[in-house]
Amino acid sequence: MANTKENANAKGNDKEDKKPNCFIIMPFGGWFDSYYREVYIPAIEEAGFVAKRADDLYRPGNIVNDIWNYTKEADIILADLTNKNPNVFYELGLAHAITKPAILITASMEDVPFDLRSLRVIEYDKNSSKWGELLQNKITLALKETLSNPERAIPPTFLEINKTERINVSSAEKEILELRDELESLKREFRTSSYIDIKPISSYTIHSDNVIVGGEVKSSRIDKYKN
Repeated sequence: MANTKENANAKGNDKEDKKPNCFIIMPFGGWFDSYYREVYIPAIEEAGFVAKRADDLYRPGNIVNDIWNYTKEADIILADLTNKNPNVFYELGLAHAITKPAILITASMEDVPFDLRSLRVIEYDKNSSKWGELLQNKITLALKETLSNPERAIPPTFLEINKTERINVSSAEKEILELRDELESLKREFRTSSYIDIKPISSYTIHSDNVIVGGEVKSSRIDKYKN
């Protein structure tokens, strides 16, 4: 009977081991721990992954070695860049260097370096109603999509061209990914850059002595800004 239970437990562990791993890189303590328990873990498990975080590993020894092992074993990295924590960026750099797909999360795009804005970034707003539920759904969807198309979550610079066992792409595919990233960067910068204050036409006074010839205004006299 004991052997039967042991075999059942072993099968259960094997099933758990077959699930893809998601390594969460984020600050520790305070509300970050609450987000991890109440938002990130449910979202990750809903996507069919096993959630892991560095504090699961805390024990005597070199924590960098443990983080490195977790990073190598992960199928996808989930990195919360909120508040620009230096440890988070260091660990994200390790992940990028070995071509691990990474999904970025932030409470503000200002915390995301320009070079990373072409990657998938999930932004959340704590002032929105049900923001935790919305964030959870976005993370679940992003994990599923990234698992099926991981190269889109890796900076093209780190992609190898058919040389190693890393995620391989052809030279043409890499160029396309680089172009896509440049376009994404431009789109994000356009959306986040300060808008140009263009005065409406009602702000100008156009005098009646203007004459339009061939679509051009001749002898125009425009006084800028009524107010």
